[in-house]
Amino acid sequence: MIAKSRLIVAAGLVLALAVSGIAFAAGADDNQASVEGKVSPKKLDKKKFKPVNLLSGVRTTGPVPGENPEREYLSYDRNIKFKSKAAPTCSAPIEFLSTEAARAACPRKSYIGKGKASIELPGGLVYNGITVSAFNGPGKNQLRLHTFDPRLAGATPTVFGKLVKSNAGRKYKWALSVPDAPDVAGDTGKITSFNAKIKRSSGIVLARCKSKQLRFERKVTYDDGSTETVTTQQKCKRKRGGKHRRHR
Repeated sequence: MIAKSRLIVAAGLVLALAVSGIAFAAGADDNQASVEGKVSPKKLDKKKFKPVNLLSGVRTTGPVPGENPEREYLSYDRNIKFKSKAAPTCSAPIEFLSTEAARAACPRKSYIGKGKASIELPGGLVYNGITVSAFNGPGKNQLRLHTFDPRLAGATPTVFGKLVKSNAGRKYKWALSVPDAPDVAGDTGKITSFNAKIKRSSGIVLARCKSKQLRFERKVTYDDGSTETVTTQQKCKRKRGGKHRRHR
């Protein structure tokens, strides 16, 4: 099993700000969750799956400290599919390395995209613009979302995800399962946003526009076991079929 990654800003800060004996409200009641999903280009073939860019992300707002996301399950429209074997995998130990060092440790094409993350610490201290790097692997249908920010002295985690068959219903086909979401400052802080855009050139994500819209669903499970499910959707356009006349 993969050990739980923890974001420790400073041991002294965690000890000083740790809150004990406080009963928090249910995470699903206290927090506001949202999901981000976007495929580009928007104009796609009706029947054939073609490589696309996929932006996928989450946002969570709520009290800090409080109940935080413990597990994430992101489902993708059945007209989006994943092909992890399209890119090489990276099995190098990249946890807690800088972005440059992590990329240097992996096969060049195993780096499949990038994004940004934000965290909030007790007392209203916010770090925006944390760099997220997406790597294919280390195994089949697995993704590693590496994070780094020099302001945090390398104390940022790597998020481990696995592509699985979605259990969210017939509208969805694939899901990204993160069974052990990372903690922030001993779970006294919160990851408020996290996203990554997988590059079209990687060949990992393919899509088509069969129903003229693409759906995305997030099911988040908080520390206390309560759950929240949110959705979003994106319109897509179908490419014109048929043969084109030759220009004289």
